Amino acid sequence: MPTRPSRPLPRSAAALLLTLAAAACAAPPAPGPAAAPPGPRTSAAVDLGPSPASLMVCAGSVPTQLAGAFGTEPATPPAGTWAQHLYTCTYPYAEGPLLITVKELADRATAGAHFEGLRGSAGPVTPVTGLGDAAYTQADGSTVVLRDGSVLTVDVHRLPERFGRPPRSRANVSVTVATTVMICWKEHAP
Repeated sequence: MPTRPSRPLPRSAAALLLTLAAAACAAPPAPGPAAAPPGPRTSAAVDLGPSPASLMVCAGSVPTQLAGAFGTEPATPPAGTWAQHLYTCTYPYAEGPLLITVKELADRATAGAHFEGLRGSAGPVTPVTGLGDAAYTQADGSTVVLRDGSVLTVDVHRLPERFGRPPRSRANVSVTVATTVMICWKEHAP
C-alpha cells in the first residue's frame, strides 16, 4: 500500500499540541496565584508555603517527564517538604535518592547572593549556559540554577555514577532535571 507524504500540521493542531505540552507542567492546586513564579510568598507574620512553581518539581507532569527521560520511576511517588523557605522534593529511586530543592528568597539580589555563596563553597564548577539566569554543575554532577528570586538545586550525589535506562552520567541527569523544571517555570510564568 503506498504511503502518503506527510503534511505539516494545521496551525490549529499545532497550537493545541503546544497548549497540551504547556499544561503538562502544571502543578496541583495551591494557595495563591496559579502561575506564580518561585519567589517570596511571606509577610512579616505569615509564611504562605511554597509557591506553585516550587511545587511543580514534585508534582504535575514533572515526575512523568523524568520517568520518560530516565527510563525508570521512583520506588514510591516523590514527596515534598517545606521548611525555612526551602522546598525539598525527594525522588526515592531504587539506586538512590535524587533531591530537588527550591530556595525561595526575598528578591533577585538576595537570590543572586545565595547562588554565589553556594558556588563559592562548591569547589570546582562547570558553568551551564541557557539555564535560568545562571547555572553550574559541581564535581559530583549536581546542578544549581539561579532564576529570579529562587535557587534550584538538583542533587544527584547519592545516585550511582551512571543512572537510568539507558545509563547516563550524573551531570547529564541533573541538567536534564533542571532543564525540565526551567521549561515548566517558563511556560507558567505570569
